[in-house]
Amino acid sequence: MAIALLHKPELLILDEPTVGIDPVLRRSVWEAFHQLKEEGKTLIVTTHVMDEAEKCDRLGLMREGRLIAVGTPGELKQETDSNSIEEAFLVYGGVSS
Repeated sequence: MAIALLHKPELLILDEPTVGIDPVLRRSVWEAFHQLKEEGKTLIVTTHVMDEAEKCDRLGLMREGRLIAVGTPGELKQETDSNSIEEAFLVYGGVSS
């Protein structure tokens, strides 16, 4: 990630950036993401970890290569009457109601 930030890009696309790291480092990575956001940078993060997705401002949920929902974590949870993004994903994915 340090190399990606070297040229101070306005947009970062990060594919599963916290896979395989310990919780302490994971927290510091998300703190860095929030700092970059405060600096006006745009970050696109892909993840299968729903509690990480919940840290994002907006989500696009995908299943089988299709976009099944778009919105803020709060909107998606409210629309599905869910307590978590994982529950909302299951509703949008047709697994739960």
